[in-house]
Formats: sequence, structure tokens, C-alpha cells
Amino acid sequence: MRYFKHIIIVSLLAVSCQIEDENAPKPDEAFIKYFGELTSYEASDIEIVYDATGETAEGLVIFGTKITEEGDRDYFVLRVDLEGNFVDSTSYGFVNQTGRDFTGDGLPDDFRGNEFSGQIEPIPGGGFITVGTSSISENALDISDFRILTLGILDAELNLANDTLLALVSQPDNTDLDLEGNDVILLSDGSILIVGAKEFDRGGGISDFDNFFFKFNFTDGVIFDQTQGVAGDDENDVIVRAFEKPSGNIVMLGYSNTPSQLGENGGSNGTNAYYLETDPNGTPVNFAAYGLDDPSSNVIYNEVVTDAIKTTFGFSLSGTSSTSNDQDFAFVMNLSNSGVFLSANSHDSSVYNTDNNSLQTVGNGIVQASDNSLVLLGQYPNFSSNNLSRSGEGMFAKFDQSATPIAGAETYFGLADGNDEIVDAVTLPDGKIVAVSNVDFGGGVRLISIIKLNKDGSLDQ
Repeated sequence: MRYFKHIIIVSLLAVSCQIEDENAPKPDEAFIKYFGELTSYEASDIEIVYDATGETAEGLVIFGTKITEEGDRDYFVLRVDLEGNFVDSTSYGFVNQTGRDFTGDGLPDDFRGNEFSGQIEPIPGGGFITVGTSSISENALDISDFRILTLGILDAELNLANDTLLALVSQPDNTDLDLEGNDVILLSDGSILIVGAKEFDRGGGISDFDNFFFKFNFTDGVIFDQTQGVAGDDENDVIVRAFEKPSGNIVMLGYSNTPSQLGENGGSNGTNAYYLETDPNGTPVNFAAYGLDDPSSNVIYNEVVTDAIKTTFGFSLSGTSSTSNDQDFAFVMNLSNSGVFLSANSHDSSVYNTDNNSLQTVGNGIVQASDNSLVLLGQYPNFSSNNLSRSGEGMFAKFDQSATPIAGAETYFGLADGNDEIVDAVTLPDGKIVAVSNVDFGGGVRLISIIKLNKDGSLDQ
């Protein structure tokens, strides 16, 4: 693990948007770098950027949000080279220029959104597509946290097309029902797929979310606009990640209140990880739900998936299981290419759980290492081990292909007093892993950190 002193960081904040730890290893081995100014940033995704051939990695792109001078949240895109050196960045947010005076001050009112970042997708040949959710609030119109899906198209210089975000709403003229965007991918036919969740009014004051998936291209427009899920109070179905199979079928992974096919707790098993496969036209052809359990008790595990990746054996999912006895544990779950359950495990830390108490964990991202092991990324929300107590600490933990924790292959990262977390990671062609984290320096300053690991998922000391 690494410790950092505030004085090293603060002394450089005023003159640079990139901060390097002087004690870190050389860039071709491993490094830790910070990016940001005197405000708060929050990363959600990191991706590899390839050259025009699609064969050679030439950099990294990070997607997240930042707090603006006006106090709202905008999307934030950061580009660095493979050594973690700053290349460029941009920020942008949703603005609805109505031209109308809603507040009665004689001036036209613009609605600004608070953005919540989802994923970023590099476009072959240059440019990026981003997807996320914009929250709109306007007291004069009695609108509070109305969420819309927003899509950004950036060129190779990070310029936003037409200086505007594309916006989708759940239902026109209804500012109660939300639409959230979680992932965007480019399909082999040149079209774009967006996935997330769409809220529905079930009547009687009941609403819930269904899976949402939307396919379009700029030539033909909308190809399909589909939802799928279970109707009922708190019966939420949310797609988190999407993948295209060689056949053209689409696999979408997330979480649902669909009963687990493993049958834990006699069918009373809460929220579960969810696999949904459709044909290229968006018609569902297969689905399955799976959860975790403790056979020795009647504890219910509610799985909320936060990330999923394509692996050499199928798909690996990460997230957090919240139990009915008020504990949270990160988990890893492996599925086959056709959605068959292979293995799963929750994580309570074998390394730092030294006082025989379960150390609670939160699962954010997951990445497959070059040796085919899995690295779970997340947080210890209240770190405690060997009489050492800290607040939120970033978490790295390695698992084998059967989702079994690898003994001793675990470490934490962060500042002593901050609420820090590891968010996501990618494996470079040379086998090194680069992770992105959010590091809390206090006083409202939170920076993005990029951490380059060795092939075994560890950081040189």
C-alpha cells in the first residue's frame, strides 16, 4: 500500500493539472499521478485509445465529472499518454436554452444539468462517444432531480459536436419519470447502442425501472427502442454494461429483481445479477438471474452490479452484495458466453480481516490480468486492520478464474484521512494494468488519480 502527504500535493495544485508522486516507480514500470484543479472530480471509466489501425495503443481516456465554478456538475474527459502524461481535457454539461422567463426576473432562463457520468467509447479513427445522466431541478416549475439520458459526440480534439448534448427523456412532457444512461458501444454494423434504465409509472403511486436499450445510427435514425423488466413496486431492472457477440447478438449485464435460477433462500433472494441477450433487432432471446447466498443462514444477499467485462471464458461481473443483516461485500461473478452461471464469491478481505470481524467492501470495477486472473477494484468504506483505522480506502483484490480470492494478493490505496476509491482499470497490450481512482484531499478537493500496476496487479513499492 502507499501513503501520501497533503503537503506534496497542495504545493503543486496551483501550477499544474498533473501531479506526480516523486517516490513512485519509473513510468515504464509503475506510477501514481493526479489530475485536477482546486475543485472536485469523480472518474467513472477508463479506456485504451488505439491508433487509426486499431492495433497499437497510443493513450488512455478517462471519463467522469467535475464541479464547475457555478457549483454544478459537468462531464469531464481527460486524455493522457501511456506514461500517464497529460495530453488534453474538456468539460461540458447539459443546458436547455428555453428563451423563456420562468422565474419572472425579465430574463430568459436556461436549465443547467448536474451530470452523472457513465461510460466513454473511443471511435475508430479518432473521437469519442460519452453517455451519462443529467439531473434537472427548477424550483419555479416544481421540477426536482428529473433525470434524462445525455449523449455526447466528441471529435479527435475533444470538441463537442454542435456544442450540445443529445438528450433522451423517459416520456415527453413528463418531468417525474427518469431515464438513465449507463453504457454506450459501437456495433459492427456501424450503429450505436445505448443501455441503462427507464422509469415507468405503474399506477397507485408505484413506479420502478425497466431495462432500457436503444439502437440508432446517424443515417437511418432509430433502429429499435426497447424496454424489458419486471413491473412492481421497487422491482427495478437496470442494465450496466453491453457487449456484441460475433453473431451480432447483444449481451447486456446488470441487476434485476428477477428470482435467481440458483434458488437460494427458497426463491426469496432479492436483487440479483442479470444476463439478457437479444438478437440484432433487440428482441430478447435469453435471460438469466443469479445471486449469492450463505447456505448456513437465512441472510438474503442483494446484488447490485456496477461493472462487467468480456473475458477469455465468458463474462465477469463485479458489484456489491448488500445483506439483510446490514452488511456490504464486494463480489465477483463469472458467466459463460451463453449466460450460464460458472462461479461467484463475495469478498470480506482475507488479508486485513485480522480481528475475526468481516471487513466490509464495495465493488466498483473489474479487469482481467494477462495471466487470466481477475482484479477486483473498489473500496474498503471503513478500513480497520491491526489497530489501524482509516476512512474510505481504495481496494485491489485478485481472484482466480473460479472467482476464488488469491491468498495475499490484496492491497489498499489512499490518503490517511480521505474517502478514496478505485473505480475502473484496463489491461495494456504489454500486460500492465492501469487503474483510475478518486482521491479525497479534504476541503472539497477531490482529484482523479491514475495508477499503473505491474502485470501481477501489484504496485511497486
